[in-house]
Amino acid sequence: MQKHGVVFLVTLALSGAGCISGPGTRPERLYASTPQPLGPEQVSTLEGHVQFVDDKDLSAVGGYFELLPGCHVIGTPSEWVQELPGGRAAFVATTGRLTFALPMRAGHQYRIEGITVAMTQRLVIKAYETDLRGNRTREFKRATSQKDIDACKEEAAARSLPTPH
Repeated sequence: MQKHGVVFLVTLALSGAGCISGPGTRPERLYASTPQPLGPEQVSTLEGHVQFVDDKDLSAVGGYFELLPGCHVIGTPSEWVQELPGGRAAFVATTGRLTFALPMRAGHQYRIEGITVAMTQRLVIKAYETDLRGNRTREFKRATSQKDIDACKEEAAARSLPTPH
């Protein structure tokens, strides 16, 4: 029914959309406990339409996560429910599982979201990186091959190497 991230939408009257984190919500930690809690400048946070992180199904624990920096492979749910502005109407899009390879950096936030393109009934799904001040610093398209995942791993590995003096 869809190709290359283009999705035809079905509009439904629903009472609410999926679980999206809000201010004051504590992210689910996806790393081993540490003696001292890690600060926001030491971790990456991920939110939005997320079902899988590194092949682990997290649909039962919500959509707001805290991860250690590095390359993480994110999978979306196969269906998206999104509230439309100004009312209780929502749309449902069936996309299948989409994959993003994100070279996450410490002190940055990542969000997977679908944006409707007005009047075309298309859903564009992207991932965004923001810094701790909320400035959008990078945009990611979905990974379409193992080459994209390998590039993510290489970028994350290069970033973790000590810098020469």
